[in-house]
Amino acid sequence: MRYNTSAMAVSVARPSRLRLRRPSAEALVWILTAALLLTGSLTPEPNADMLRDVGWGILRILPVLAIASLLAGALTLGNWSDRALTWVNGGTARSVLVASLIGAVTPVCGLGVLPLIASLLRRGVPLAPIMAFWVASPVTDPSMMIVTGGIIGVDFAIAKTIAAFCIGLFAGIVTAALPGFRGSAHDLMRAEALEQCETNEAGRSQFWPEVVSNSRLVLRWLALALVLEVFLQRLVPGEWIMSLFGSDAGASVPLAVMVGAPMYLDGYAALPLVRGLLEMGMSFGAALALMVSGAAISLYAAVAVVSVVRARVFALYIILALIGATMVGYTANLVV
Repeated sequence: MRYNTSAMAVSVARPSRLRLRRPSAEALVWILTAALLLTGSLTPEPNADMLRDVGWGILRILPVLAIASLLAGALTLGNWSDRALTWVNGGTARSVLVASLIGAVTPVCGLGVLPLIASLLRRGVPLAPIMAFWVASPVTDPSMMIVTGGIIGVDFAIAKTIAAFCIGLFAGIVTAALPGFRGSAHDLMRAEALEQCETNEAGRSQFWPEVVSNSRLVLRWLALALVLEVFLQRLVPGEWIMSLFGSDAGASVPLAVMVGAPMYLDGYAALPLVRGLLEMGMSFGAALALMVSGAAISLYAAVAVVSVVRARVFALYIILALIGATMVGYTANLVV
């Protein structure tokens, strides 16, 4: 009797392994948000209060989100960021001033700033204006200013924008004054970084893709933040917040800086949390210092810096950002 060996081979073939796809970063944020929302709705007893509070919070934010996303898309037209950065080529004082101003209002931060920085380095721009732009840029931008004004208040949004400009100016002036960081910054960069950070003009975002991308980014972080805000208001006593970060606590500003730097949340996600902290007694200056340090020393900004510059430049970046955020916090407490 003959057997059909090919058929048997097929019949006894091992089943192929099922490959489970790892969820994306965006999916993980939504999964975490849903898990926290479910936990908060079931403890200490099942109720819909948390779901209602988060839902109303999202509805109130949607108009602000729409305006911010449209603005983010509009700012991608005409390569405004690249045009603005070409203005920093000049004397040290002028270049630091212009770079600080551009960093405070230009929607470029984190890894997205690498091609722009590499372009400046290839043109021989000194490190001082580069450092000014690098420190100021992650703190805020026009879209962030609009969202901040809608969530926390216009006065806080204006103060945050002024703070971004001031810490950029401070970082640039100090860098220019240090002997080891003067002149062209080519010697302070990693050689391999200049080859990897070529600007890709063909791959620039267009209007609607940028609007959609910005909307998805902001919405997922704000949803998570609103859930965390409700948890914060329910679980953390107001007296504890007042004792640590209140206006009478002398160490509130440096404490906020040290907490904000390593415990970075996306800038949009931090807004509802900071609003909740302010309502629970956190001082204006401590709240501002927390947001500035958390943005300037964010994971994305730190990765961008350390991947391009040498270790001593990275250390200077961290020190300047910490000192700048602390100075901003104390100044705000004196003024407000």
